[in-house]
Amino acid sequence: MRRATVADPRQVPADIEAERQVLGSLILRPDLTIQVSSIITRNDFFSDGHRFIYDAILTLSNDSTNEIDPITVVQYLQDRNHLNPAGGNAYIMRLVEDVLAPNNAPLQAERIRNIALRRDLINAAHQIEVDAREPQENEGSFLKQVEESILKITSKTSSRGVLSAAEMQSDFFDYFEHLIAARGGMSGLPTRYEELDNRTSGLRGGELLILAARPGMGKSTFAMNIAMNLAISEQPAPILFFTLEMSRLEVLLRILCAHSQTNHADLKRGHIPQGKKASIQASMDAIFKSPIYMDDTGALSIWDCISRTRKLGMELRQKGQKLGLVVVDYLQLMSDPENRKFGRQMEVASISRALKQLAMSEDVPILALSQMNRSVEQRRGESARPQLSDLRESGALEQDADMVMFIHRDAPAEGEEQPEHAGQAEIIISKYRAGRTGGFYLAYRPELFRFDNLLDAGSTEA
Repeated sequence: MRRATVADPRQVPADIEAERQVLGSLILRPDLTIQVSSIITRNDFFSDGHRFIYDAILTLSNDSTNEIDPITVVQYLQDRNHLNPAGGNAYIMRLVEDVLAPNNAPLQAERIRNIALRRDLINAAHQIEVDAREPQENEGSFLKQVEESILKITSKTSSRGVLSAAEMQSDFFDYFEHLIAARGGMSGLPTRYEELDNRTSGLRGGELLILAARPGMGKSTFAMNIAMNLAISEQPAPILFFTLEMSRLEVLLRILCAHSQTNHADLKRGHIPQGKKASIQASMDAIFKSPIYMDDTGALSIWDCISRTRKLGMELRQKGQKLGLVVVDYLQLMSDPENRKFGRQMEVASISRALKQLAMSEDVPILALSQMNRSVEQRRGESARPQLSDLRESGALEQDADMVMFIHRDAPAEGEEQPEHAGQAEIIISKYRAGRTGGFYLAYRPELFRFDNLLDAGSTEA
């Protein structure tokens, strides 16, 4: 792809005076350097000369043996042959003389950052225009690159940086009032699994939940059931389901089986059991009226996931709605092209961290399914119960997740009696930042793709 030249500088926004005020203020008030450096980087300056001066100030401020004043800045630049590109000795002296209000440096820095973002958008749009005029071998790939280029710029604005207690007061009062209003009940979205809701008070925005199990344990079914319970209810919450190994039609069929409690094998054969026609029709009506959104792109990158989630979230907000849950089935099938070259461990770590950041920036819970190491399949008895170290690429997932859940079912060896909890699955919470760990049992009916509460839910506290 041919790179475009930067858009005409005369048409690119910049505030040279704001840059001069910030640089002069930092030379006069080095104590402002940490605060300003948390707002802007060298690339936010429009002038190359100002970038050299800013680099000098940051380097000198990091060395406690150096005093920052016009002389030391000039000497630093002169030693590195950067003095002339920076404007010369007299220019740096004038920066200090022309400072109007050093205390306003952070405000001026925010203005510089905002203008730099606009320049980035202008240059990205110019590059998109140039590329769009050329024939593309793959239009889908081109559109994906367009989305990624814009997303990388807009994501810079998602972090609010360091806030004082006073600045957090309003948000905290809203959050605290929401907790008080719940009066010990659901402060988040209820999953309708009583024991899970009792432990979590519902699913809350900003949380990354990892659900892991051996193949055939029902992790896709449990995630699908949670999504179904949220979307098909008296107060439906929009859910977004990324299915990377099943088609959206197969997922819909499984939701239909679970909701109508119809055997999947029957519907796969096109057979509607006697007496089930009305319930199947009622379930279909409920499903297709529900706010269920699905993406079955098999080769999904983390950038696809982020951009599509943010796009849907924006569309829902325009309608006065809010995304309730994002499900990723499953995490190891997702890719991160930028980090793939560093190895699979690093790629999964990058994906995990990006999902956590997405959950926080969009204020939505994300339920990501994960594979487990094969070593767990060789264990029997009590040692067969999964643990955090069984997560594939476990380090990053365990660190980023707010909650890690496992599904475990006792599998009797040949000739052994049925286990005590036959027809049940144990949900093991091995990590939970906001509450207690432990386990509980749910009824599991694989032929219906359905988990249900037990009348007398067993508990297996950690």
